[in-house]
Amino acid sequence: MIEKVRQEQVAQLALDQAKKLGCEDVSVVCAFSNENQVRFANNSITLVNNVRDITLDVYLSLSKKRIIGSSYNPTEKGIIRFIESLAKSCRALPESKDYVSLPQGPFSYSPHHANYDSEVEDASFVEYAKEAMSSALSSGANRASGSINSEVTNLFILTSGGATSSDRVSQILLNIRAFADDNSSGHGLSCSSYLSDFHPSEAGSRAGIYAKRALNSALISEGEYKVIFTPTVIANILPIASSASAFTIESGNSFLSERLGQKVAVDKLNVEDRGVFEHGLGGRIFDDEGLPTRTNRIINAGVFETMLHNSTTAKKFGKGSSTGNAGIIAPRSTTVVFSAGDSSLEEIVKETGEGLLITNNWYTRYQNIRTGDYSTVPRDAAFRIRNGEVKEPVSGFRLSDSVPRQLSNIELISREREWIKWWEVSTPTLAPTMMIKGVRVTRAVGS
Repeated sequence: MIEKVRQEQVAQLALDQAKKLGCEDVSVVCAFSNENQVRFANNSITLVNNVRDITLDVYLSLSKKRIIGSSYNPTEKGIIRFIESLAKSCRALPESKDYVSLPQGPFSYSPHHANYDSEVEDASFVEYAKEAMSSALSSGANRASGSINSEVTNLFILTSGGATSSDRVSQILLNIRAFADDNSSGHGLSCSSYLSDFHPSEAGSRAGIYAKRALNSALISEGEYKVIFTPTVIANILPIASSASAFTIESGNSFLSERLGQKVAVDKLNVEDRGVFEHGLGGRIFDDEGLPTRTNRIINAGVFETMLHNSTTAKKFGKGSSTGNAGIIAPRSTTVVFSAGDSSLEEIVKETGEGLLITNNWYTRYQNIRTGDYSTVPRDAAFRIRNGEVKEPVSGFRLSDSVPRQLSNIELISREREWIKWWEVSTPTLAPTMMIKGVRVTRAVGS
C-alpha cells in the first residue's frame, strides 16, 4: 500500500508541474519494478542480481506541440526539473500536424492484476536454474548455459483527461541452451506469469534432448521444403501484430500496407491482440493514453481485419477511435495470440512426410520490409523429416522467404500453443507449431 501511495504521489507531482507550466495534455505512467536475474554458464551459476527501479514516462503537449520523455528513479526535485526540461524542449518544437487531444475519462477497466502472482517476487530462482541445468545434463547434454529473468511491475497511470488506474503484472522468463559438443546444441524456453505454470525442468530436458539428437549433423541441398516451425520460431518470423500498427503501415515498413480488408493468409489463421490474456503472460489493462486495452482481431479467417491505433493514427486514418494500443507515437500490441489448430506435433510430423523441423532461429533480417522478404538462420537443432518421422540432424543452411507467401502456405497448425518471450521476441506471444509448404532453403555462407 505504501508503494501504491508513493506511485500516485510521483504521478500527481509530475502532472501538477506540467499543468503549472501550461501544458494542455499530460499523460504520466509510473512503473515500480522489482527484477531478479540468474545467469548460468557451463553448468555453474555466474550471476545473481536484483534491481528495483522507478520509471516515469511522460507525454506533454503545448500549443499543439508534442513531446515524450522518461526519467529513472527520480527524487521530488528531480521530477520537477525533468518536467521543466521536457516542457522547455517542447516549446522549441514545431506544431504537430497530427495533434489530437488525449481521450477524456474517466474509464472503466477490466479487473486488475489478472496476470500477477505474489509468489514470483520471493521465489528461489537459483534453485530453478539448477533444476533446468540438471534436467539438460540428464537428457544428454554435457553443458548448459542461459538465464532466468523475473519481474514484478506495479503500474499507475494519471492523465489530464481524467484517466487513472493501476495494474500489477509478474513474469518469469527462462532461456536455456544445452550443448552435446561445440556444434550440437538445443534450446528450451519456459515463459509464464505464474510459478505454477513455470517449468524449468521441461525446458532443460527439451534443450538437452535436442542437443544430443543434433550430434553429427549433415548438410542439405538447396531448394523448397515443407518446414515445421516450433512456437519459438513462429513468434519471430511472423510479425503480424507489429506489422498491423498504423505507424508501421503509414511509414511504409509493413507487408500489410494497403491490405486492410483483404485476404492475407489461409482461412484457418486467426491472430489477436489482447490487452490481457488471463493467466497468460504479461499484458496491461490500460494503454499510454489511459484508454482500456481490449481484444482486437487482427487476422480473422485469413483476412486482415484490424489495424492497431492510438488516438492520433485513428484520426489520420479516419477511424472513430483508438483501438487501445497507444504508444503515444506508435501503436503497439500488448499480447499476441495465434489461434490453435487441430493437429498434434506427432500428426504434423507424420503428415509432413518429407521436410524439415526447425526448433530455433536467429539473425532474422529483412531484405525488403515493405514486401516482407526476409532471411533467417536456424540456430540449435534442426532435423530432416523422412517418411513422416524425425530423422537425422541437419545444419549449414538459411531460410530465405517472404512473410506474405508463408501466410498463404500454412498447411497445419498445432492444438498445443506456448508462450514465447525472449531476446528475439519482445512482445509476449502465444504461438503454435506450424507446417508451411514451399519454404526456400539456401546454403549458409561458409557451409
